[in-house]
Amino acid sequence: MKNVFKPVVLTAAVLFSGAALADKDDIRLLSETKITLVEAINIAEKHQNGRAYEASLDDKKFTPVYEVNVVVGDVIYEVDVDGITGEVRKVKVDD
Repeated sequence: MKNVFKPVVLTAAVLFSGAALADKDDIRLLSETKITLVEAINIAEKHQNGRAYEASLDDKKFTPVYEVNVVVGDVIYEVDVDGITGEVRKVKVDD
């Protein structure tokens, strides 16, 4: 029975260490932003004249960018808001 548990413990340890690194990257990315998630959502909603239903912070070309999904009628848009300047960088229809 001892051999059955070793791979499980090792797998859990590897997954946990990977999650810890991801968390540190997220914290670093957040520290680089000048606007909040709420501000990014407001910017995207105003830009598209719609309602946001999902938002996240991503690293695009070494710059923090908020990706905000906004619904206008029956169309969903992905709006990229620069996390430093608050400018809308890109809008595309989300398929």
